[in-house]
Amino acid sequence: MLRSIFEITYLLLLVYICKLYYTLIINVIKLRRQNKIRIGSKGIVLERAIRAHANFCETVPIILLLSFILYFNNLLFFAVPMIIFLAIGRTLHSKAISNKNENLDDRRKGMKLTFLSLITGVT
Repeated sequence: MLRSIFEITYLLLLVYICKLYYTLIINVIKLRRQNKIRIGSKGIVLERAIRAHANFCETVPIILLLSFILYFNNLLFFAVPMIIFLAIGRTLHSKAISNKNENLDDRRKGMKLTFLSLITGVT
């Protein structure tokens, strides 16, 4: 029973992380179209959206790879908290960095949770 709860939680969080990625990339596309900018970043709002998407792309793949390794080796006790920390951390970080009036505390919390996710997977 507990294993089923862990598996459902893990899979739902994977879906959430995919949705977050989709949201970040759509935000960049929308801003590029609004401002008619094909390459580069002219403007603080577009630059922040690009960085939110890029930071996501820079950190999430390796952590997801580690979580898959743990998941397929039946170490759900580590894989689930790892993906929880990742989902919360990336959400906090992307919302903070995307906002022009950035909340630095949320950005730091997001980075710390992302690193905690990585540490959970490596330990």
